[in-house]
Amino acid sequence: MSELASLIDPSKRIGTVTRVTASAVELTLPNALAALGRRGLAKGSVGDFVFVDCDRSAILGRVTEVGIPDRQRNALEHQIEVDPTVEPQGRVQLLATVSKTTRKVTRGINTQPRVGDGVYPAEGGALSNSIKDALEGDMKRDSAPLLVELGHLSGLDDAALSIPPEKLFGRHCGVFGATGGGKSWTVSRLVNEIVRIGGKCILFDPTGEFTGKVAGAWQYSFSETGNDDQPLVRFPSENLSELDLHALLTPTGQSQGPALRSATKSLRMARVLAADAERFPFEENGSRRNVLIRRGDDPVGHVVMEEQGTIEKSNQSRLAYGQAELTLADELAVETCQFDFNALSRQVRNECVRPVHNNDASRYGQLDNNAVGYCNSLIIRIETFLTSPELACLFSDNGLDICREIERFLTDPSAKAMVLSFEKVSFKHNTRELLLNALGRYLLGLARRGKFRQSPLVCCLDEAHQFIGRTVGDEFNRVSLDAFGLIAKEGRKYGLTTVIATQRPRDVPQDVLSQLGTLFVHRLTNDRDRETIERACGDLDRSAAAFIPSLSQGEAIIVGPDLPAPLPIMLSKPEQGQQPESHGPNYQKYWGATKPVQLTEES
Repeated sequence: MSELASLIDPSKRIGTVTRVTASAVELTLPNALAALGRRGLAKGSVGDFVFVDCDRSAILGRVTEVGIPDRQRNALEHQIEVDPTVEPQGRVQLLATVSKTTRKVTRGINTQPRVGDGVYPAEGGALSNSIKDALEGDMKRDSAPLLVELGHLSGLDDAALSIPPEKLFGRHCGVFGATGGGKSWTVSRLVNEIVRIGGKCILFDPTGEFTGKVAGAWQYSFSETGNDDQPLVRFPSENLSELDLHALLTPTGQSQGPALRSATKSLRMARVLAADAERFPFEENGSRRNVLIRRGDDPVGHVVMEEQGTIEKSNQSRLAYGQAELTLADELAVETCQFDFNALSRQVRNECVRPVHNNDASRYGQLDNNAVGYCNSLIIRIETFLTSPELACLFSDNGLDICREIERFLTDPSAKAMVLSFEKVSFKHNTRELLLNALGRYLLGLARRGKFRQSPLVCCLDEAHQFIGRTVGDEFNRVSLDAFGLIAKEGRKYGLTTVIATQRPRDVPQDVLSQLGTLFVHRLTNDRDRETIERACGDLDRSAAAFIPSLSQGEAIIVGPDLPAPLPIMLSKPEQGQQPESHGPNYQKYWGATKPVQLTEES
């Protein structure tokens, strides 16, 4: 088969270029008319891929408009029952240039078409091979390159589309689409393809629809499920940031906020002092421990630690505490809490002391009952949260430590996918937002320490609009949900990339959208959502975006810097057992029932 024949079949010419613009051509389409009884023989309809023959190269295009000239429309109506003499015309958006000799697809229009050039239908196999050759051109691998199999170009069943993971995930990936457009199926396809080619990914599942739908995945849940294949996990509270803690506890700005900040510092100090007895010798004093603090070799005083792991301040040495702060400045400056939350309420009370003791500035004063009263609501809130079932995923000792499970997953070469279900995590107290943001921050911390340079990881976040670009807390205690935004901005250089899936792209910040390389755009009917996508992706012009509202289920326009042009693709249906549980309520089954329905906690 010659290269020319592989792209263009001269016997199948469907039109001739009549007008040329910078990004499109107009052409005659004499066989596009759906004449009476010959509709199936018509050639050239909206959405068809075509080649414009430009001598040494061919221009790949897509038909975006077909019509009858105004002057011929009346004639068409009168001749509809016989062979019409009208001649349809069309418009083709120019997408990319294909070399006839190498069949390589390159971005842009390197050779401008001319009036009179022929237009031919694109043959699926040749087009697919040209795109594949262009994407694999710089891949270096001893064996056949790894490819993520996505589906086929819309309308061309023989035009399979496969993309190397470097081109798909290397610059982050976005999956956008309204409800019912196929967004969840695309996420399932991507995750299962990562597993198939031997990669590693973590899927954050807010709704539980991916439970049991990823081949060989390690599955966990942050709430009891009764499923042995989905063990209970928790995020250790000591790995929360201090900002998370303030957003959760919402202390008042004047009295409770300073007391809480002092208490977290004291508890971090107590943990370090207790862990390094050689550096900080101590002597037992009943249920207390007097820890010696030195400045160089000279003793300064003692910090008194209680058996609960708290630091007593009432009537104790300010000098010793201040010197301990200076000595442990680096340890106390960490972003995470790094203390036992069970001791926090007592330590907040311990912070409520007078500044000095009887004009002796070297010692703290007595307990200030007024300050204790001001902090009483905070103390009660802390103790309530410790036993709250909604916050068990953070403060309970039940369940596996998810941070340890993630590190075990990363070091196991046979583990390919992890699915974390947030289905039953409470919306109360912004629990699920803070939890997922803390997990993202934890993964970014691992990335900054070089954990993914030799083993790249892809994080898939469904329903991303709930967790990106928002703030939680009150006006005095706000925390930005920026963990996955930071991964999108800086994770790539560390080997940590993300797939962001959402039905509301307008709610994702522009600085995050601008970091996404490859986009899967399913059906979007909201004007603001479509405008957001158009602004975020310069390759998606008005002509290509016009197809977005009418995309069928599972169909998407894939756009990316490594692709020759925006390509409409029909994603392959997930394998049996891998289809997410994203269907709506079954009205036929439950409406019209004559028997009373028993409401249970699960229903």
